[in-house]
Amino acid sequence: MKKRKGIFIMYAITHMRTFISDTYYSRQPMNEADFKRARSLFVLEGSMANGVLALTSGAFLSGYASMMGADDSLNGIIGAIPTLLCVVQLFSTVVLENLREKKFIIAFLALMHRLLLTLIFFVPLFVREPAFRLAAVVGIFAAAHGCGAFIGTGAGNWLRNLVPGRELGSYLGKRDAKALAFTTIVSLSMGKLLDWFRGQNAEQAGFLTIGLAVLAMTFVDFYCFSSAKEPVAEESKEPTRLKHVFTEPLKNKGFRKIIGFYGFWNLGLQIAAPFFSVYMVTGLNLDYTYMTFLGLIASLSRVFASGIWGRLADRKSWLWVTKTSMLLLGCVHISWFFMTKETCLVLQPILQSLSGIAWGGIAISVFNVQYQYAPDNKQMLFVGANSAYAGMIGFASSLLGAALLTILPSGSLFGMAVNGMQFLFVLSGSLIIGCSCYVHFILKKI
Repeated sequence: MKKRKGIFIMYAITHMRTFISDTYYSRQPMNEADFKRARSLFVLEGSMANGVLALTSGAFLSGYASMMGADDSLNGIIGAIPTLLCVVQLFSTVVLENLREKKFIIAFLALMHRLLLTLIFFVPLFVREPAFRLAAVVGIFAAAHGCGAFIGTGAGNWLRNLVPGRELGSYLGKRDAKALAFTTIVSLSMGKLLDWFRGQNAEQAGFLTIGLAVLAMTFVDFYCFSSAKEPVAEESKEPTRLKHVFTEPLKNKGFRKIIGFYGFWNLGLQIAAPFFSVYMVTGLNLDYTYMTFLGLIASLSRVFASGIWGRLADRKSWLWVTKTSMLLLGCVHISWFFMTKETCLVLQPILQSLSGIAWGGIAISVFNVQYQYAPDNKQMLFVGANSAYAGMIGFASSLLGAALLTILPSGSLFGMAVNGMQFLFVLSGSLIIGCSCYVHFILKKI
C-alpha cells in the first residue's frame, strides 16, 4: 500500500513538473496562430485586471478605508501607495532582464497581486481591533502592489512583443475600450449592490461580496497569463546589474528628457489624483450607485475615444496624442474647483465625460512613449528605471498634497463654498497643462 502511494506521489510530481515546464518554460517558436491567440488572451486579461483595479481603488477603496477609520489625508496617501511601489521596478528589472523565460514569474506574481487585493476585504473577519484592522489593510494593500509593480515592465514588454509595431496603437485602443466596457459593468453592478447593503446597515457584507468578485476575476486573469505563449527571447550577452539600472538611463541624453517628462507628469497628477474619489465620498457625500454611474459616463467616453486616439497615434505620433490629451485633462482638473454639492449634478457628468476622453489618449500614449524612446535592446531596463523614478516623485507629490490639505483654507469664495481639495485640483490641472507644454517644446526635439 505504501509502495503504491509512493508511486502515485512520484507520478503526480513528475506530471506537475512536466505541466509547469510545458506551460511556463516552453522555448518553442510561436506561429501566427499562437500570436493571435495570445493577443486575444491579453484582451481578456486586460478586462480582468481593470476590473480588479476598479474594485480595489477609487471610490471603492476610499469608502472601504473610511469605513476602517481613515481620515481624508490618510485616505489619499493609501491611494498613492501603488505609485510609490513603482520603485520596486529598479530591482525587478535586474531580475527580469536576466531571465530568458519571464512567463512563470509574471503569472505567479500577478496571481499573488490579485489574491492579496482580495484579502483586504476579509481583514475584518480576522482582525477585531480597529487600529490593527486599518494597519493590516494598508500592509496587505502595499504588499499586493509590490507584487504588481515587480512585474509591470515585464508584462508590458510581453504584450508589446505580441503586436506588430504598425498595429500597436489600434490594438491598445481596442484592448482599452473592451476592458473599460467590462469594468463599467462590474463597477456599476458592485456599486448598486454596495448601496443596497449600505441601506441594510451591512456595508461590511457588501465589501465581502466585492472581495468574492475580485477573487473570481483573479483566477480568470491567472488563466490568461498561463495560457498565452511568450515569444522566445534572445540570450543576454551581458548580465544586467543593478548599477546599470541606475546609470544607463540617466546617461542617455534623450531618455533623460523622458524621465523628466514622467516625473513632471506624476508630480502634476498625483498631487491631487488620490483625493478625487475621497472628495466624492466625504466632500460631496455621493452614493456608490451615482459614483459608478459617473464612472459609466467616463468609461463610455473613454471607450469611444480610445480607438480614435489609437488611430491618431498611428497617423500622427504618440507625442501628439500625449500633449493633446494631457491639455484636456489639465483643464478638467482645474474645472473641479467649481465642483460643489450645488453644482455637481450638472457639472459632474460633463467633466467625467471630458475626463474619459482625455484618459482614452493618456492611457495608451503614456504607456507607449517611454518604449518608443528607449533603446530597442534595453527597453525593460530603461522603462523600469523610468517607472521607479516617476513613482517616487508621484508618491512625494501625494504626500505634499496631503500636507497642503491640512493648511489650505476652507470657506467661501465668490459666494461659493470651497475647501482645500478644490485648490489642490487647480494646482494639479495647472501642472498637467505645464506637462503638455513640456511635451510640445522639449520632447519633440529628441
